[in-house]
Amino acid sequence: MVVADAPDAPDAGAGVGDELVPGSSPRPRLTFGLPVRNGEDSLPKCLDSILAQDFADFEVVVCDNCSTDRTREILDEYAAKDDRVGVCLNEENVGLVENFNRVFRLARGEYFRWIGADDWLEPGYAAACVDALDRDPDAIAATTFFGLHRERGGVDFEQFQGEYLESPDPARRLSRLLWFFHAGVAIYEPTYATMRREVLARTHLFQIHHHQDWLLTTEMCLAGRFVHVPECLFHRNWPEVDSSGHYAHLLEMYPERAKYLAKSPWLLMRAMFALVDEAEGLSATDKRHCRKLIFWWCLGRVGRQARSRLRKLRRSRGITRAAVGAGDATE
Repeated sequence: MVVADAPDAPDAGAGVGDELVPGSSPRPRLTFGLPVRNGEDSLPKCLDSILAQDFADFEVVVCDNCSTDRTREILDEYAAKDDRVGVCLNEENVGLVENFNRVFRLARGEYFRWIGADDWLEPGYAAACVDALDRDPDAIAATTFFGLHRERGGVDFEQFQGEYLESPDPARRLSRLLWFFHAGVAIYEPTYATMRREVLARTHLFQIHHHQDWLLTTEMCLAGRFVHVPECLFHRNWPEVDSSGHYAHLLEMYPERAKYLAKSPWLLMRAMFALVDEAEGLSATDKRHCRKLIFWWCLGRVGRQARSRLRKLRRSRGITRAAVGAGDATE
């Protein structure tokens, strides 16, 4: 597949067409969308894991977001040796979130799957997810178990055996998704699922929001059922981002708008309410139920944030249980 400069972003769901893949093969079953910036250290491992899939009917769409390291050279090498790899070069830094959206807009596959440049797949990943969706035409996405590799060492892996997002009831699916949001990043990863492209094309994709991944998975959850493949078939690297690095992380995602973002449960609630109101196929009763679930979940987040701030305030002033106990002992 040829290398080309990135065109202006088309409407969501528009295919690559002749700008990226002139003379390409017929539409592939699956597209892997790989947004990258300065990924020279991990990119070869990621691409090798994709090209080693035992399911061959796929394409890889890569958008390089103005890398300043050897990323461009690495992509040139892979595009030259495998015509399933197509590369677009952004003319300016569009930010991480828009780069994720861009690789989807360039995809042609019946199914679509985002992958980070520092993540990698097991050889059977594509075959298992495509088969799961082929066997269940009503399901819109397929997830798997995964390993979460911590930056400071160690791997989190949990084979959760409870309910996922397979219910035909949209409110029930939403209830489970909200539970997963609270349970932690190592249990379930619906953002990096294999999704039906036609369904994903009807969403807002990633929005400019502090919790853009939660909003997208909420929108997909309301659109239909997920299936889960109970095998560990992909791996994620998880960077440790502390509070001091939080603003820098937002700058990476939204170069022009980071300062306008707020980590507010109420802003999240308002955005989720809008998704419920826009969701197709939900009855008025379903929408009321979903709004109640979101309200109480966000209220719980407000309470947890308040308790966290109070603990930090006490620690900053030396008001700990040990200190209070020592003071009582001297009286």
